[in-house]
Amino acid sequence: MGRVEIIGLKMCVVEELCNIAEEILNAARLQGVDVVDGDVVVVTDKLVSKCLGRVVKVDDVKPSRKALRLASKTGLDARFVELVLRNCDDVLAVVPIKRLADEGLVNLKPLAGDVEAMRRLLDEYPVFFITLREGMLWSDSGVDSSNLPPGCYAIPVENHDEVAKMIRDSIREATGRRVAVVICDTELFLGGSLDFARGSWGIDPVDRCFGCRDLYGNPKYGGVDIVVHEICSATSLLFKQAAEGVPVAIVRGLRYRECECGLRDALPRIRIGRVIREVFVESLRVLGVKQLLKLIYSL
Repeated sequence: MGRVEIIGLKMCVVEELCNIAEEILNAARLQGVDVVDGDVVVVTDKLVSKCLGRVVKVDDVKPSRKALRLASKTGLDARFVELVLRNCDDVLAVVPIKRLADEGLVNLKPLAGDVEAMRRLLDEYPVFFITLREGMLWSDSGVDSSNLPPGCYAIPVENHDEVAKMIRDSIREATGRRVAVVICDTELFLGGSLDFARGSWGIDPVDRCFGCRDLYGNPKYGGVDIVVHEICSATSLLFKQAAEGVPVAIVRGLRYRECECGLRDALPRIRIGRVIREVFVESLRVLGVKQLLKLIYSL
């Protein structure tokens, strides 16, 4: 039987520019952990932003006319909206989370450790944007104020794969060990949140087993696990979301294919607009107009 071990690394709060690889290796040494060949080093996007100086003070942000217009319609701080706009390729949708909660369409109370704090957050952020960035979907472009001083926001780096490669190369140079690096970020997902990979290097991000034989010798429809997403979900059990202070984890014992590639290199290109159109056309052809209208009405 295989065995996979996840080792969380506690770190001091990072408040200024730093060398990420050095910080990771120092934390590992202090906790008696050696980096070995085959390890996957998983780093939170927040730590990356802090170490690379991607933290901004909202008072230093001058909102554009578009940001002011969107802020007036959403109830958000125009300076926050400006940061969202600056750090995305496109805004795809606006989710009125406070109204959904107020009207009972989404019940957030069972998820809240402090209901009053939840209400204050909804008052401050009554909506969130779904944006496109680096070919991936993000909420609010990844702009985030958690675990930061008041009035500060962390901004994701522009190329997560490039940063993952830099960290991987630095660790290899310092230790001689052959490792992979994954950068992960927390995103909203249905009734809660999940951690997803935003960049990687040294590991094939995808398990390319579409059509592989199952236990009965039949070709499997699927089998294309996005391995780096699964790694992030596993390590998030240690990262958590509040004051745990564990921004790095080492995954040991995982068998994976090494790859001199990043997440964006390995994932298939999907023309989402064309895909939606083809799904609609096929649904119309197979189900008919009446059933399709019934589905739209129910939604």
